[in-house]
Amino acid sequence: MELDFPALTTDNRDMEIRGRVENGVVVPVPGASLPEGAEVVVSVRAVSSDAGDEWPEAERQRAAQLMDHIASLPDENPDDRFSGADHDKVLYGKP
Repeated sequence: MELDFPALTTDNRDMEIRGRVENGVVVPVPGASLPEGAEVVVSVRAVSSDAGDEWPEAERQRAAQLMDHIASLPDENPDDRFSGADHDKVLYGKP
């Protein structure tokens, strides 16, 4: 498949081609075309599935465990009367 803009095939800075890793090799989606010898940069990012951005069950359980652990940490200075509402005032001097 040829690109719709063949005049730009020597300037690939703005191209984005999707693909999948198969047996450790990045395979572009069918129909994708790159000029022979083109230097590419592969960056990996999560792609939302049709089901939405749901976390796998194991990751949700791990996140819940971490939040429970944080909530169980003792207040190291319960008499300081500092609340989260004072955060901006302390850090930025805002009333």
